[in-house]
Amino acid sequence: MLGDNRDNSADSRYIGLVPRHLLIGKAARVLVSVDILGLWLPRLERFGQALV
Repeated sequence: MLGDNRDNSADSRYIGLVPRHLLIGKAARVLVSVDILGLWLPRLERFGQALV
C-alpha cells in the first residue's frame, strides 16, 4: 500500500506489509496504466476502464 505523498509518507515501505485480513474495499477501475515492456508509455485505452 502506497500513500498519496510517496516521497514523504509512512506507508508499507516503512511499516511493512498489511495483512490481507485488514484490507477492506474493492478495486473497481484502472486509474493509470503503463506498458512496462514498451518504454513505459501510457496505455491510454486502459485509463478509467472498469475491472471485471
